[in-house]
Amino acid sequence: MMRVECFSFLWLAMVMLSLYITLYISWSTWARYQSSPTVISMDRDMYAWNTTFPCITICPDDKIDPEKLEKYLNDSTEEDKQKLKTFIMALSNATFENFHTVPVYNGIKPQYYLETLLSLLPPFKPILTIGAAGLFLDIVPTITEMGVCYAINSKVAVHNSPEYRKANKWDIIETKNSSFSVHPLDGEVFAQVLNITSYNAYIHGPLEVPDISAKSHHSPTYFYMKIFVTATTVYTAPEAARLSVGQRGCRFKHENNLKHNSVYTYNLCRIECRIKLCLNYCQCIPHFYRRIGDEKICDVNGLHCIAAYKDVLINLRHKGDKKVDCDCDAICDDVNYTVQTFALQSWVLGTNFQWGIVTYPRMRYKRDVLFGFTDVLVAVGGMAGFFLGCSVLSFMEIVYFLTLRLICYTRSTIHY
Repeated sequence: MMRVECFSFLWLAMVMLSLYITLYISWSTWARYQSSPTVISMDRDMYAWNTTFPCITICPDDKIDPEKLEKYLNDSTEEDKQKLKTFIMALSNATFENFHTVPVYNGIKPQYYLETLLSLLPPFKPILTIGAAGLFLDIVPTITEMGVCYAINSKVAVHNSPEYRKANKWDIIETKNSSFSVHPLDGEVFAQVLNITSYNAYIHGPLEVPDISAKSHHSPTYFYMKIFVTATTVYTAPEAARLSVGQRGCRFKHENNLKHNSVYTYNLCRIECRIKLCLNYCQCIPHFYRRIGDEKICDVNGLHCIAAYKDVLINLRHKGDKKVDCDCDAICDDVNYTVQTFALQSWVLGTNFQWGIVTYPRMRYKRDVLFGFTDVLVAVGGMAGFFLGCSVLSFMEIVYFLTLRLICYTRSTIHY
């Protein structure tokens, strides 16, 4: 009798241990599927894909039209015209880097700062030429952390345009001719913007926007700047696109979790992070951000408060070089550009800018599924077969016998 009980206990312990190991490994497999089922691989057939032409955001140095400003000052009831003029000029160039230079002035309410600056914008009507037949691109005004800028070949700049904000829109706008791509067989492709003033130029992908920490290239008046780049592309395969955001570790522009913007980009997420920090530090946000709810636009004292934290806000790093936890995902289809050739030369015929692609990338990166749901079933079934001598089908049969079969049997017994 004692021997039978020992064997029974031994078998029970073995079954329980096998069940525990099966459940533990199965749960680990499921956790892997939820956290990291994708892999980044390389495509090397450079003639099999198109490369997105670089997007340019141009931020002119002159943000105030002298004639409009003179008329505004004449129509104003402010007695000290010079004080008002000094304030407007400082406000038009105000960024995180120089908020401390804005003089104290209370004649304009903070909620009208941006409206006033937009009404005084100088006209921006350069000549845009593209070295490809049949292509027409729009120059889209967009509100950035550097003030009002102008984007070319962008798919997301329109969502921060003055008209978009004024209409209080939150929908995603898809426009024709918003961006274009080039192929190695196209050869050297470039675009030019002619007859502009001094400016800062930001190079980025069509699904991204520049922020205050982005690298820029400056050109004074009567200079010709030429920039030629090569591209590094990361795209997401359709199978990976069907995964959740947490599984693939990236977001498409329509998978937006930001409160102050209608589309998602990595830099817009960082901007959202800065907004939260501004509200936390100074209980207000700068005038170039989109206000929601009861958020307060910073007056001059608020801007001076933000200036005290400019290093944290620009770099998104606390003292001690600790990163601010912004929880920003990369964008799923991204293009990064590396400058290969840069030239800046004096040009008596005007202020011009040329950019383009000369050397095409020989590889691109692909985000694809490495460990799919079928692999999960195979792994779980293998563990169950090895430790319990059954398969996933066996579990399904057990569920079947304990549910549908039992219900049918009970009904037939009651009926007869």
